[in-house]
Amino acid sequence: MKKWTVRLGILLVSVCPYVFWGMYADAADRSMKGYLPLLVWAAALYWLTVRTRDIPALPVGNLVSFLSSYWFTAHCRLENWGWIFKPFSPPGFLKAVSALVLLAQGILLWVFVVRKERSNKT
Repeated sequence: MKKWTVRLGILLVSVCPYVFWGMYADAADRSMKGYLPLLVWAAALYWLTVRTRDIPALPVGNLVSFLSSYWFTAHCRLENWGWIFKPFSPPGFLKAVSALVLLAQGILLWVFVVRKERSNKT
């Protein structure tokens, strides 16, 4: 499979606002189940980028998902939307969750790819 098709597929899948879905389910239904698609997406994105050795697609996919989630978060008008994520505002919580996902993926990338490549060179 060509690298550009993998990147295009990652970008198309990343357009979905996964963090927003989790936040919306949390606010509307008081349920953490909405964060499951976010976890599945983050794990699948990590696995696919490592498997295809297309590491730059990882932060780009996260950025695309963050931007789509940010747009939906900015335009969501739930009554309890403002206080549910205290001490964060909804956009602040979105930024925090997106940063944590990217940090977790970066740590996993370092542990399983960079360290493995370093040990293979010695």
